Amino acid sequence: MDAVRLDDFPTSNDPTAPLAHCAASTCCLPITVFPIPGEGEIERDLHPTPRIFVAHDGSGRRWYQLGARTRELHTAPRMIEIYEGGLSFDHCQWEGGAGRCVMVEFADADVQAMTHGELQRLELRTRHELFDERISGITLELAEEALNGLPNGRLYAQGLCVALIGALATHHAPAAHTLPVAASAGRFGPPMRRRLADMIGSNLGADLSLARLADEAGLSVHHFVRVFKATFGTTPHRYVQQRRLEAAVAALQRQGRRSIADIALDHGFASQAHMTDLMRRHLGVTPRAVRQRE
Repeated sequence: MDAVRLDDFPTSNDPTAPLAHCAASTCCLPITVFPIPGEGEIERDLHPTPRIFVAHDGSGRRWYQLGARTRELHTAPRMIEIYEGGLSFDHCQWEGGAGRCVMVEFADADVQAMTHGELQRLELRTRHELFDERISGITLELAEEALNGLPNGRLYAQGLCVALIGALATHHAPAAHTLPVAASAGRFGPPMRRRLADMIGSNLGADLSLARLADEAGLSVHHFVRVFKATFGTTPHRYVQQRRLEAAVAALQRQGRRSIADIALDHGFASQAHMTDLMRRHLGVTPRAVRQRE
């Protein structure tokens, strides 16, 4: 089955009708795909929770009216709009090339769940026409991950969500609402490093989560990610992914009678196609080519 892409959704001139929605879960913030109208308008546009919009494509002009003031803005791919909770506009109008955008909401309960209570709320400051490649890249990647059912697992989706919250809290929230930052990220000592490596190695076929790994280390999720990267030189998701690829390669070479699909599932990949894609991208080979080297 082909992966769902943001390009697959039709454009529309009704900005109030979502093209797709993925509800909040224990491992992902709520994601909604909206059309960017080529020509359209709405009255009384209310945004009760803090949120961001990232344009995937589309370009043109838009006008937002609040009271006696009307502000003219532009739209461009990867442009970001950041809205504080409770923001509203009396009238909105669009004109230009139709496109699609991704909205991520930051309700208090979801922020608390994703940061395990380390951040109680994300109070954003409204910003228009912002470009930040880190924020737009994470948001668009998170959207496609959610739309495809989290093929890279909970660990990857949680990592994207925590990174997005951290970037917004650091650069676009009042100082009183930022995530606490340790004076030094520090590193795990050799015993904890071995313990984490052994735990991951013993659970390559499981859907590991950041929460489970952080609990093992006795740290908050946000702090765990920092210390893990300082210790292992990479993010938890990339480390687990590399360990899964190494183990899958060994299994393909040892277990010639087992199907490639079974080996993929046993090592934590969503499917044979998922494993094949990752092997091709990171190792430059396919599972069949690995098996032929046996």
